[in-house]
Amino acid sequence: MTESPPRYEFRSFARQFGRIEFELRERAGAPEIRESTEIYLVSRVTDVNVKLRGGLLDIKERIAVERVLEQWRPALKLPLPLSSEVLHGQVLPALGVQIDGLFPEAVDEQTLCAALREVSRDVVVVDLFKRRFGFRFDSVQAEIVEVLVNGAAIRSVCVEGVDADDVLHLSEALGLLAYGNISYVAALKRITGLAAAPSFRA
Repeated sequence: MTESPPRYEFRSFARQFGRIEFELRERAGAPEIRESTEIYLVSRVTDVNVKLRGGLLDIKERIAVERVLEQWRPALKLPLPLSSEVLHGQVLPALGVQIDGLFPEAVDEQTLCAALREVSRDVVVVDLFKRRFGFRFDSVQAEIVEVLVNGAAIRSVCVEGVDADDVLHLSEALGLLAYGNISYVAALKRITGLAAAPSFRA
């Protein structure tokens, strides 16, 4: 399987985006709609994006901040259950935590989440539902996302691509820069109380 290249991203969260959502639909036409149920493992001590979705564990790392953009790259994608060796050697270090004690040789989603909920004060297990409206442009992609975070509703708009100038140009044209660049990790830290922050825009 070909490894995905690092991508620049500008993402914002708000209760609503008004004109920005209208502009995206006007520019790109009918969206591609996808729905997913996901679990994010959010760490107080690292900013690594760790999620469980569709029977896979997916880890992305932020590798650069360029102007107002963040650049992320895939670091690990493995089917569940995980081996105990992978859990202790790669997943827990990515979260910045250590869990003493024995895990079964095959660690499934339920076992991992239960252990983190029980013993770690630095990792929060967050349930998400996403309804994503995807838009494709020549060199970048954009999306509007209806998100339920532990049942609470919020919206997100994102522009992403491999070319920083193209991502920045569309983000600026849409008026998205006024909302600030907030990754899923940063947003979930704020929502769950792992990090203090101003309120999201109305």
